Amino acid sequence: MDPLELLGEEYCYKGERISVKIVRFRKNSSIIEREVVEFGEAVAILPILEDGRIVLIKQYRPALNKWILEVPAGRVEPGEKPFDAALRELVEETGYRAGEIERIASVCPAPGYSDEIIHIYVARKLKYVGSKPEEYEAIERIEMDLDSAMGEVERSDLIDAKTFISLAIFKSKYYKSCSRN
Repeated sequence: MDPLELLGEEYCYKGERISVKIVRFRKNSSIIEREVVEFGEAVAILPILEDGRIVLIKQYRPALNKWILEVPAGRVEPGEKPFDAALRELVEETGYRAGEIERIASVCPAPGYSDEIIHIYVARKLKYVGSKPEEYEAIERIEMDLDSAMGEVERSDLIDAKTFISLAIFKSKYYKSCSRN
C-alpha cells in the first residue's frame, strides 16, 4: 500500500449532532481532500421478550420523510459508555429495562464518509417500566416474532441497515438458544 501523510483538517460545520470537516492527505505526490462527517458512537439494541418475541419500533425519520421499522437505537452521549447508552435508549424508546444485555457486534455503517460506529446489543430479561422518548421522537413500539420481523424488514422498500444487521446476527448466532413458544 502507498504511504499516506495526513496534512491537516478543517471544520466547515459544527452542529449539535454532527460536524463536517475536510481532511487533507498526501498520497505519493497527490494531495487529496475528503469530507468527513463526525458523528461518533451510537448503540442499537435488539430486545428479546421472555416468550422469544422481539421489540422493534416504527419511527418517523425526517431525513427520509418516512416511517421505518427499526431496532431501538441512539447516540452515545459525551462521557457515556456504550453499555450505559444502550440501557438508557432501550428504556427511552421501548419502555423496557434489561436484566441482561450483551454486545454482539460493532459496525461502521458508512466508513466512506462518516466516523460513526454502532455498537449492537441484545437485551433480555426485560421488565416494562414505561417509555420516555425524546420530545422530537415519533415512535410506536411493535412486538413480533423474529421470522415476522425479518419478513417485514425484507419486504420494506427501504431497509434500515442497523436493524437488518442486528436481526441477521441474532438469527445466525443466537436464535437457537432462545425460547420459541
